[in-house]
Amino acid sequence: MPAMGLFDGMEVFARVMEAGSFTAAAAQLGTTKSTVSEAVRRLEARLGVRLLDRTTRRLAPTEAGQAFYVRCRKALDEAAAARAEARALHEEPAGRLRVAAPDPFARLFMPVIPALLEAYPALQIEVVAGQVPVDLVEAGFDVAIRIAPQAADNLIVRRIGTSRVAIVASPDYLARHPAPQSPAEIVRHRCIGFSPLFWGREWRFETPEGPVAIPIRPALSTNVSESLRDAALAGVGLAALPEWVAADELESGALVRVLHDYRLAESALLAVYPSNRLMAAKVKAFVDAVARHLKAKGL
Repeated sequence: MPAMGLFDGMEVFARVMEAGSFTAAAAQLGTTKSTVSEAVRRLEARLGVRLLDRTTRRLAPTEAGQAFYVRCRKALDEAAAARAEARALHEEPAGRLRVAAPDPFARLFMPVIPALLEAYPALQIEVVAGQVPVDLVEAGFDVAIRIAPQAADNLIVRRIGTSRVAIVASPDYLARHPAPQSPAEIVRHRCIGFSPLFWGREWRFETPEGPVAIPIRPALSTNVSESLRDAALAGVGLAALPEWVAADELESGALVRVLHDYRLAESALLAVYPSNRLMAAKVKAFVDAVARHLKAKGL
């Protein structure tokens, strides 16, 4: 049976089930009792089963009718949600937008928020920084920023930038310790390690001769990327930092990149949202703004 044929009459049948009678359902739908009764009859004919037992005194669902109603109600609710979200694409961004992002990344996209709120006065944005939840629907988020090679299959993904790692140091440190000219020279420098990842033990480079891993003995280790950046700013030593963590400092010259000619690891900066939802206007406006901001920063 074609899907459209199956949907014909489903809403009327559901309304009869919920109202308890043809008469009450007709009043709610703004039509006649005979029209409602005929719609249900045609639905039963297409399905080849009786959905309702009718007597002069009462109306009751059959076993098949009760089972069909449960599925029918879910289908109608999903159709209503899809219709509402499709319409939202053509409306101005409004309502609450909940965004999940890693701690340091939230700092990076904050400059786009004032313009968004100015452009869309009916929009309210809630940013929750920290560990990004795996299940966005369960956690109640509209969109999340993730840094990973790829996202889970149950998510819609838009790549908004690239997370590249750079070796950086402060001008003060480099004035006292000349910048390394090759990865092998790193061993002559004080290093700051990021303890949660391999960057706390070794720094991996791509060279013309192939991959090279340089073991480090950190003078200072930390498990927080902002502390890694702050230690580099303070002149402690060299640090392997994602460019987006140090974007402002690299732009201002407060931190200086070394070893330009050697490429380090890359990951994708991803905007993700649940695959069972259309992208609402508020989500699209936010993601577009963040993507433009990252592009302007060369990320």
